[in-house]
Amino acid sequence: MANHKKTQKPRKPQNHLPKVGTPANDKYRLKRSREDVLDFGLMHPGRNTLTWILGVLAVVFIAAMLISFVFLT
Repeated sequence: MANHKKTQKPRKPQNHLPKVGTPANDKYRLKRSREDVLDFGLMHPGRNTLTWILGVLAVVFIAAMLISFVFLT
């Protein structure tokens, strides 16, 4: 029992990648690319409100710039 570490964390399971050029690799790449597209800012609940706020601020800023440009010229 002297060699047993009580604080050692269990290892994460290793997911090995398929070899390049195999059908398994093509399937893996297709799956990952679809996950990336779905995960592009849509699946994060906290970021969605921040994205909307920044988008609205950008639109208001651009509109204010256009209005001020029209009145200054």
